[in-house]
Amino acid sequence: MRRFPTLSLTPLLVLLPLAASAQNINLLPEGQTLITLSVTERVEVEQDTLIATLRVERDHRDPAVLQGEINAAMIEALETAEADTAVQVSTGYYSVYQYSTSPQGGRNNEVWRGSQSITLESQDAARVLALAGEIQAQGFVMSELQYTLSTARADEVRDSLMESAIARATANAERAARAMGKSEVDIAVLDVDTAMGYAQPMMMARGVAYDAVAEMAAPVAEAGETEVSLTVRVQAVAQ
Repeated sequence: MRRFPTLSLTPLLVLLPLAASAQNINLLPEGQTLITLSVTERVEVEQDTLIATLRVERDHRDPAVLQGEINAAMIEALETAEADTAVQVSTGYYSVYQYSTSPQGGRNNEVWRGSQSITLESQDAARVLALAGEIQAQGFVMSELQYTLSTARADEVRDSLMESAIARATANAERAARAMGKSEVDIAVLDVDTAMGYAQPMMMARGVAYDAVAEMAAPVAEAGETEVSLTVRVQAVAQ
C-alpha cells in the first residue's frame, strides 16, 4: 500500500455564530461560535482480486442443437473451474437469438446464435489465469479480465485512515478557533463518509472465433491501484 506524501485536506470552513440547522443545534450562547469543516484523506492501494469472464458462442440452424452445445460446453467449463476451491465461480447471462447471414436483398438464411459466460474470481491471480487458459482451450473466449480491490481490504484501509482524518479535523477546528482568539473547542457533530474509486479494467479483445481459441496463449494480467478515500466532517463549538 502506497500513501501519498501529502494527504488531501479539503478545508470547507464555515463560521456560524448562531445555529446549524442541518444538525439541529440550538442557538449558541453569546461568545460561542460554530465551526463546520471537512477533511479528506486518500491513499492508493494495490488491487488484490482478479476477475476473469469468459464466454462460449455457438451458431446453428437448429436452436435445440445450439442450446445443447452451449450447455455441454458450460458443464465442461464448470467442472474444470470448480475443481479449484480457491476460485469463486459463477455463470452469467444466457442468450439465444436468430439472425440472418444473407447480404441485404439476398436469399433469406436464418441462423441461431447463442452464448453464455462464466466468471472466475480469486485473490490468487495465478490460479485464475491458469483456469482461464484451460477454459479458453475448451472453446471459450475472454470477455473481460480485470483486477479490483476486495471489500475486506478496502474496509481495512478505510479503518486505518479514520483515526488520522479525525485527528486532522480536530486540529483544523482548534486552529480555526485560535485564529478567532478562542481557546476551547468541543466537537459537537462528527460524520464519516467513505468512498472508493476503481481503476479502468483491462479489456481483452472481443470477436475472436471460437475455433481459433485453442491457438491462443494463456491470459496475463497485472494489478493496478485503487484509490480509497475517507472524509470526516465535523461541527465544533469554539469559545
